[in-house]
Amino acid sequence: MDERVLASQKHQERLAAFWPRKVSRYFTSVLVKTPVTPNQVTILWGLISALNSYTVYLALTGRRELIVLIPLVYLFCIVLDSVDGEVARYKNMANPIGGKLLDGICHRATEFALLMAYAAAGYVITDSPLAVPVGLLLLTGDAMHTYVYERRLTTLRLQAAYTGHVRFSADRVYNRGARWGELTRRQQVGTISGLFNYKSVYAVIAVSYLPPEFFVGGLALLALYKHWQWIALAQRTMTLVAGLATPAPVSPTRPAGTEADAERVAL
Repeated sequence: MDERVLASQKHQERLAAFWPRKVSRYFTSVLVKTPVTPNQVTILWGLISALNSYTVYLALTGRRELIVLIPLVYLFCIVLDSVDGEVARYKNMANPIGGKLLDGICHRATEFALLMAYAAAGYVITDSPLAVPVGLLLLTGDAMHTYVYERRLTTLRLQAAYTGHVRFSADRVYNRGARWGELTRRQQVGTISGLFNYKSVYAVIAVSYLPPEFFVGGLALLALYKHWQWIALAQRTMTLVAGLATPAPVSPTRPAGTEADAERVAL
C-alpha cells in the first residue's frame, strides 16, 4: 500500500469511520491514478445515497426482498465518503469549505429524500390524508435540526471561540493507526454501530410490518422525536455557551487572567 495513501487519511477520526477507512484506502489507491476529482467522488456517493431512498420506498410498500440491499448501499456510500477526502489530500486538492459544503448537501439530500419516501409510503400503505401533514412535520423537524446544528457550529466556533469537539466527545474518536484491540469496549461498539447510517430507516421498516393503521402513527412519533432533537440540541448549546461566558473563579493564590483561567475558556 502506498504510504501517501495511508497518510491521506485523517490523523483523528470519528469511530464510525474506523472500518470504512480500512476499505477506502484501496479505492483511493486506484482513483488517485485517474483524473477523478474529490468533488466527483462526493457527487457520486451523494447521488447513490439519495437514490437509495427509492429502494426504501419500494421495500416499505411491499418489495421486502430489497431490504437487505439498503444497508449495503449505505455502507458503500460511507466508504466513498471517506475516499473523497483521501483523494483530495493525496492530490493536494483539499478545500475544507467547498468540500464540507458539498458533503453536507449530499447528506441533507439523502435525509430529505428519505422523509419523502416515508410520507409517500405512508400514503400508499394507509391511503390516509394524514400522511401529508405528518410528512410535513417530518421535514420541518429535520430542517430545524439542521438549522440549529449549523447555528451551534457558528456560535461555538466563531462567537465563543470554542476549540473542543462540537459533535464528538474525545472517547468517540480514534487516532490513525490505532488497532481495534487497543480501543475501549465502548469505542469498539461505536465502530460497529457507526456503520449504520440513517437508523430511522430500520425503525420505519420494522413498523411497516405492523397493521397499516400503525404506520402513519409511527411516522408521527418519529416526527415528534425529530422536533425534540433540535429543541434539546438548542438547549445544550445555550447551556454550553452560558458556561463559556461565565467568568472563571479567581484562584486565591493566582491573579485573574493567568494561564489557568485561559485554559478554562479554551476548554
